[in-house]
Amino acid sequence: MPDPDAIKVVLRAIDGRFLAGHRGSWRFIDDPKAACVFDYLADHIPEQLSNLQRNFGLVLTAVAVDPHERYEVCDRCGRHIMALKAYFDGAEYLCPACRQKTESTRSR
Repeated sequence: MPDPDAIKVVLRAIDGRFLAGHRGSWRFIDDPKAACVFDYLADHIPEQLSNLQRNFGLVLTAVAVDPHERYEVCDRCGRHIMALKAYFDGAEYLCPACRQKTESTRSR
């Protein structure tokens, strides 16, 4: 179960666009609701932002997500979804699309 005290954030670039995607396939988008949501402490966001700026000159800002908007992050695609729509298979949180892909792969 997610930590109720976790601070969830999205990352915003100087131009106002938000980080989306997943490890190895990052991109910037305009819609904050489609951005990746990170746990500020567990994902070591201050250190990550510092490293990105120092090593790549990329300046990002962490923007807190409204704590009343409870989202989970799909462990497969990085999309964030409402907690009620997330599926936990015992190892990963999955969005409906990734769950469907997993189930169709298993049925083959």
